[in-house]
Amino acid sequence: MNSQKALLDKRSIAPLIFFAKTILCQMIALAICILAWSLYPQVSAVLIAASIAAFITANFLSLSAPWSILNLLLPLGAACALMLEIPNVVFLVLLVALVCVYVPAFWTRVPYYPTQRAAYAFLLAELPLDRPFTFIDVGCGFGELLFFLSKKRPNGSFIGVEIGPLPFLLAKLRSLFCSEVSIRFQSMWRTELTPFDYVYTFLSPAPMERIWLKASSEMRQGATFISNSFPAPVESDSVIALKDSRRSSLYLYRIGA
Repeated sequence: MNSQKALLDKRSIAPLIFFAKTILCQMIALAICILAWSLYPQVSAVLIAASIAAFITANFLSLSAPWSILNLLLPLGAACALMLEIPNVVFLVLLVALVCVYVPAFWTRVPYYPTQRAAYAFLLAELPLDRPFTFIDVGCGFGELLFFLSKKRPNGSFIGVEIGPLPFLLAKLRSLFCSEVSIRFQSMWRTELTPFDYVYTFLSPAPMERIWLKASSEMRQGATFISNSFPAPVESDSVIALKDSRRSSLYLYRIGA
């Protein structure tokens, strides 16, 4: 029990650790920048040294490849912004927009990452043509998948839940013009899954055990739970390989099968 609690505690602070690692990368890059300038005051050389230092530090701290590349580009981006004299309000707007999209990841441990287009046709093929049904996208982002499916399956009722303020707002506004789609500002843990024939998720490895326990206990017999890329901690009833660059898969679980 103590070891399980320790694991949960570690997972709960994982976003803070990630944030601290990113700040550390840029602090080291700044220190290298200052040192390089004192030794060789040439702008391009200093920026290259700072970017390489941030990249190496990110790899040393075991950040993922995309975030290592982001740390590589940040010093160059900051320098370009200063040279172009971009108004501060532009950065403020960008910062607020990024916060409104990505800040929920710090407590949900689910980063914003939209469903790839390669999955759309396979998900559509799972939905019936000859009867009404209900479909929920848990963490729907801007709702692109829901609006696509609603056009192809007008016999369905589509619900999306999202807690990212900006994605929710834009998806909600769009849903006002689409009667088949409803968007809710709601946590996935507070969403009752009993009414739905299909529950779709594209989350991360961190919450999969908990979301599966919730789905298997709430969803009715014969309903289908679908997870993109991340399997639940039980054997799936079927796996659909997607034809995308990530070689990802859809994992399908028939409740009560």
